[in-house]
Amino acid sequence: MKALTTALILLGLGCVQMAAAGDIQTEWAYHSAGSESRLIDRVPGTDLTFLANGSDALSTSETVTLYVLTAQNFAGNLDEQVSARWWNGTRAHWVMGYWVGPVEVSATENTFRGHPAEGSTTLDLWRITIPPLVTRPGDNFYAIQLKAYQNGHTDERYLLCRTGGDFSRTNRLGQIWSSSEEFAQQDWKIQIQPEP
Repeated sequence: MKALTTALILLGLGCVQMAAAGDIQTEWAYHSAGSESRLIDRVPGTDLTFLANGSDALSTSETVTLYVLTAQNFAGNLDEQVSARWWNGTRAHWVMGYWVGPVEVSATENTFRGHPAEGSTTLDLWRITIPPLVTRPGDNFYAIQLKAYQNGHTDERYLLCRTGGDFSRTNRLGQIWSSSEEFAQQDWKIQIQPEP
């Protein structure tokens, strides 16, 4: 009985340690506070907007380019991944993002949405490109997934356009996020228009 109890305690401690190592940092995560800011807010230190196309009405031949900021090493000791869950009206597609590089923001120059209030911090910039073969004419929707994973353990957070449900929160940058995969009516919309 002692051996079983010891094994269960060690297993429990391992789960607690994995959960603590897998806490995803969301305070610096950003794609857009609401729908319009993705067309206006600039990625710090660049001329790029977070919806780089500059419009949320695009033709069927256009690639959709999204930018996302995260805390540097947002997944702690775990591996990290940024993706978009793209719904084209028929089915969902998961499109993986790519790390672009570090972005420095500081209180004295290059602040972002009023932060940091003091000092400086380094963020990571990610790019997600949605190819035309994934989109369809009509309303298309997407949410951003931040994922931590290692040895079969995963932890996800979703960046969203609108609040909803018990699991949504808002971070210091005004970005709404949730730990729940249930985010219907909370994601961003892009209108895909057929070619003339």
